[in-house]
Amino acid sequence: MEKLLIKSGNEIHYPVLKEEVLKWINLKDGGLYIDCTCGTGGHSKFLLSSRKNIFLICIDKDEKMLEIAEENLKEFKNYKLIKSGFENIDEILEKERIYKVDGFLFDLGFSLLQVKDPERGFSFQIEGPLDMRYDRSYKLTAFDIINKWKRRDLIYIFKNYGEIKNCEKIVDKIIERRERKKFETTKELSEFISQNFKERKKIHPATRFFLALRIIVNNELECLKIGLEKSVNFLKDKGRILVISFNSLEDRIVKNFLKEKNKIKILTKKPLTPSEQELKENPLSRSAKLRVGEKDEEEKE
Repeated sequence: MEKLLIKSGNEIHYPVLKEEVLKWINLKDGGLYIDCTCGTGGHSKFLLSSRKNIFLICIDKDEKMLEIAEENLKEFKNYKLIKSGFENIDEILEKERIYKVDGFLFDLGFSLLQVKDPERGFSFQIEGPLDMRYDRSYKLTAFDIINKWKRRDLIYIFKNYGEIKNCEKIVDKIIERRERKKFETTKELSEFISQNFKERKKIHPATRFFLALRIIVNNELECLKIGLEKSVNFLKDKGRILVISFNSLEDRIVKNFLKEKNKIKILTKKPLTPSEQELKENPLSRSAKLRVGEKDEEEKE
């Protein structure tokens, strides 16, 4: 697997399912493609290296990631970086005077650099503020949710976005604790959850709580639905949409969207998953699932 070095420290970024992405996105000479979640530029670099005469629009909400992507892609000229979210894909493309696209790639994972940056507050294993924002200009943070939201709202997000069925007691304990002293840091919250909530699955007890908070802070699932819906309107006939998801909530949205959307033909009856070789080289790819749809003007009429 090709290693794509980035400039922050000694970290190495592996674009997940990159060979499968290259195969299924079906690059064409002179084609226009959108990397809706550019991150540090892993997939973008691989696609630009694979076909010299395409043009790529690279979108990401995280300004710091785009700075790294710019460094990674400096050998190329046929791309443009844009700070925004894919839920704004219509505004982005119309501003660029782009009305038809050959393919969209959504990689819904987030960078290890984001996880390891203590200031971002994504990880329950690294001490940092309860933040979790991709776009630092957003006002809502994980601190606001865990310390200010009502009991019924906390129960709702943990049940629906963390898929934690028996969360009422831990929510009551969180509320009791925050009345005495607010939760300030990631470690403070994760250690409190570990002490007061037993997870039956073989994962850290705080994993799904942090997932739920991150989803809500960034409005991830709603943005995904909007982004998918808007992107199809710009697809050429036989253009393709590829989505790599990393949890059941995302995958369910993608699966249902492709199944129910008029003029989209599903090309992957079952999601594509990483090969054994990829799992050996990048164990973090283990939960990745790739689904592919193709615009077909005659489909489902």
